[in-house]
Amino acid sequence: MSRTHLVSPTELRLRRFLQEKPRIGPSLVFTFLRISEWLKAIQGGEAESPLRRKLTSSATRSDPIEQIAENVIDRAGGLERDLLLKSIQELLFYSVNFETGLNLEQITSRLKGLLDQEKRFAFMRQFLCFYVFNYVWFYTSDSFRALSSTSPLFEKEMEQVEKICERTVTSALKPYEQAESVWDRTAVEEVIQKIEKQLRGE
Repeated sequence: MSRTHLVSPTELRLRRFLQEKPRIGPSLVFTFLRISEWLKAIQGGEAESPLRRKLTSSATRSDPIEQIAENVIDRAGGLERDLLLKSIQELLFYSVNFETGLNLEQITSRLKGLLDQEKRFAFMRQFLCFYVFNYVWFYTSDSFRALSSTSPLFEKEMEQVEKICERTVTSALKPYEQAESVWDRTAVEEVIQKIEKQLRGE
């Protein structure tokens, strides 16, 4: 984060609301690496990649996006699983321009087309933005609602929190932007720790 960044009232409230709240769980790291590996296989045209087969083998039912998301996070549980499931589905819907009713082949084709135009790094950054906002908003939305006298004020606070999350993720990822092919557990854990510290003002 820039040294000249001024902390807004919303950001100060966010830091206060996050005090004593649980930290981001370890399943995010595992999920991040799984998605990155899967996208790499799609980008490289590796139709027979073991991971790609595992994530899509059962994604032929009426909602392949939900099934892909469930397969990606098969080690997560509880609230952490719910937040990951929501974030991955949002990411996939975002990547296909929110079109519904697409089958697995169409989803994969859209992803490959997107990855041909944009680096995998940008896609993974979007995933983290979705997840971090969902995590933060789950734990702070009630507090923001209690302080907002009207629905427009509450919606404005939500928009500000979303921007804070996006800025925080972008800042934490910046040192890794040129090294997208070398993601490992240590690097992802370091990114998550940076995001946590910035959000909490530590």
